[in-house]
Amino acid sequence: MKGKKSRSISARLNLWYTVLVGFISVCLIFSVVTAAMMSETSDAQQNLIRSVERNIDEIEVENGLLDIESDFAYRNEDIYAIVFSSDGSILGGEYPEDAQTDIPLHAERFDKFGSYYVYDTKVEFTKYDYKINGESGEIISSEVEGADYYVPFKGDMDFYGDDCDISCGEAFEIAVEKSGLNRDSIDIINVKNYEYNDDPIYEVEFYSTEKAFDDIWVRGVVKADSADGMWTVLARLAMVLLPLLLILCSLVGHFITGRALRPVRHLRDAVEKIHSGKDLTERVNITDGDPLISSLADNFNEMFSRLQLSFESERQFSGDVSHELRTPTAVILAECEYQLSRDDLDEEDREGFSDIQKQAESMKKLISQLLEMTKIEQGAGQLILEREDMSTLVNAVCDDAEALDTKGITLSRDIKEGISMNMDVMLMTRLVSNLLSNAYRYGRQGGSISVGLKRSGDKIRLSVSDDGEGISKEHIDKIWNRFYRVDKSRSREEGCSGLGLPMVKQIALLHGGEVFLESEVGKGSTFTVEFGV
Repeated sequence: MKGKKSRSISARLNLWYTVLVGFISVCLIFSVVTAAMMSETSDAQQNLIRSVERNIDEIEVENGLLDIESDFAYRNEDIYAIVFSSDGSILGGEYPEDAQTDIPLHAERFDKFGSYYVYDTKVEFTKYDYKINGESGEIISSEVEGADYYVPFKGDMDFYGDDCDISCGEAFEIAVEKSGLNRDSIDIINVKNYEYNDDPIYEVEFYSTEKAFDDIWVRGVVKADSADGMWTVLARLAMVLLPLLLILCSLVGHFITGRALRPVRHLRDAVEKIHSGKDLTERVNITDGDPLISSLADNFNEMFSRLQLSFESERQFSGDVSHELRTPTAVILAECEYQLSRDDLDEEDREGFSDIQKQAESMKKLISQLLEMTKIEQGAGQLILEREDMSTLVNAVCDDAEALDTKGITLSRDIKEGISMNMDVMLMTRLVSNLLSNAYRYGRQGGSISVGLKRSGDKIRLSVSDDGEGISKEHIDKIWNRFYRVDKSRSREEGCSGLGLPMVKQIALLHGGEVFLESEVGKGSTFTVEFGV
């Protein structure tokens, strides 16, 4: 099956996928850029943060007292700086006249209140700086300031600076002793040696989790600029457009995928039609010009041809072998009957011929079942479908089964009256009979069997349940195969050929039905056959 030359489905999918991804990428980039522009603060906002951070450097604790140096800018153009104590009291600075003044302090918070931006930061006095005379060990000055981060010192503490009488480590210990801090709370940041006014100096910096002074707060306040209005509009616009954009992409993607995969769906539908109809003589007919799909359809058709040939060969073989075996089997049985009728036959020979006769009878039964199975598998064309009463048929088969029972099994029925369907009476009788025979064969002595027939919506459901030994999960899918027996030794003793259930399934398929099995080891099995009305 060859179609006109055209672009393959993979190429079309790649093309459409590229177009779609490109479109989505452009949209996403636009969204990301817009979001980035919205997230960036305006110049006034950035100046506010920088101004507050610079002011922090002008605050320290010197010799135990808070010192806000003269370089601290309480007003820098339009930016106002206010210093608060740890309890929220103002230590310096003032708000703009129309700004909100009751805003709670919050570390590193940047928010908009009314027409003003507010930025808060907290100063924790944890960085200690001591300058110590390297000759006398006298502390020249001490300062404590805030520290956002620090890098622990990894250098040598045993060195002596030029003209120093004490070591670097001794200078550090003097500083720690002077600070009154717990040694375990301290990490050294830096130790250096230099000269100041001809005096050798050690400068020791360290960080401590203990604070030398209560925290203070610095708040920056600046009026919002006009650009923020534009960002607000863009943010609202993006919130509306982005969901719409995603929905549009989803719809376009669905449309594109549907168009691209339409030939694949046609191929799937064709294969399913052949599968559901069980007619391997049908072929996949794809008119789409896609070379990949056409090639795939050709491969399916070749596969169906081989399967058809294989199944027909198998059926022919089964039929031919069964026919060929009927004559020698009949001869064996006739010879056994003749020998067993002789009066002069000794007991040992009589016993041998009896065993031969028994096995020949089993072979005869198996041959008959094989021939019957072959006829059933040869197609629905041989069916004689008539509208018959299914309820009457099932009741009749149950009557026959009860009459042949040798295990004392109780048979209960839940058969709704008046259920009729189009069926081949002989084949349907075989189906019900095989299910009941299977239930009696594997049911327990003195147990029970339940037969049900009812109409459920557009289905007719036949069920046969027993409380026998059940079937384990690994065998459930295999019992529908010809000659498969769960317990081969027991099945052989009871005359089971392994063709009963495969025959049930084949008859059900010929009538448009399906067979289901629910089973649990030690509790029994339930076989259900569903037919369409």
